[in-house]
Amino acid sequence: MILTRNISVESYLQQQLQKLNYEVLVSVSLWENWEHSRKSDHFMESFQWIFLSETISDAETRDFAEQCQQDYLVRIVGEEPSEETVSEWRRWRIFDWLLATTSLERLREKLLHKSLIQQVAATQGPNSATFTLSQSKKAFPLYFSDIHFTKLEKDIIRRLITSKSLSMKRDELCRGWRSKNQNSKLSQLSSSVTKIRKKVFEAYGIEEAVHTIWGEGYQLNAYFYQCLLKGELHNQSQRLTI
Repeated sequence: MILTRNISVESYLQQQLQKLNYEVLVSVSLWENWEHSRKSDHFMESFQWIFLSETISDAETRDFAEQCQQDYLVRIVGEEPSEETVSEWRRWRIFDWLLATTSLERLREKLLHKSLIQQVAATQGPNSATFTLSQSKKAFPLYFSDIHFTKLEKDIIRRLITSKSLSMKRDELCRGWRSKNQNSKLSQLSSSVTKIRKKVFEAYGIEEAVHTIWGEGYQLNAYFYQCLLKGELHNQSQRLTI
């Protein structure tokens, strides 16, 4: 669903979503109803995501977001926001943001990333201590020692973990590597990512541990990341606090 003050403004995003085979409702009336009543319609809860148009002010976005009980709100923006702004949105329960002119590839990867995070939340539950894929696959937490990553592969994963939105451009991922030939480094990066995917799948059954963001770089699979939080990264955190 896209909530907006002007349907025609949202035609581009609506078309992009429909290309990805999503059913899209663009509504002015639902937004106006909320403005008048200051109560969200239960009908909205049936949608996987609610996109808040850039035609809606930040103050209104905050008031609307603070009423929501689920992390399914996405802010549409005209330009990339600062980290401070994104942090503030998250306090309002804004799940993520999206450029109004985003490419089809970037939109696809963004929505896939959100779906994975929602799957993690559903699988984890409020009292769950571990993650499991199925009875036939290994139980989580996940440790590097179980997979035997190379030093380079560990470096790639750790760079993605510490980056914004768990994603990074290809040039940034291989920055500082010994080779001076950029094409050689990019080729080595691609090969290493392929090996990471294969090793994680063979050891834990997780497909696409690292996603390709076409034209931009790579992004860590949210499920893979959560499993690392339970294992490898949890151990690191304990060592740092001792």
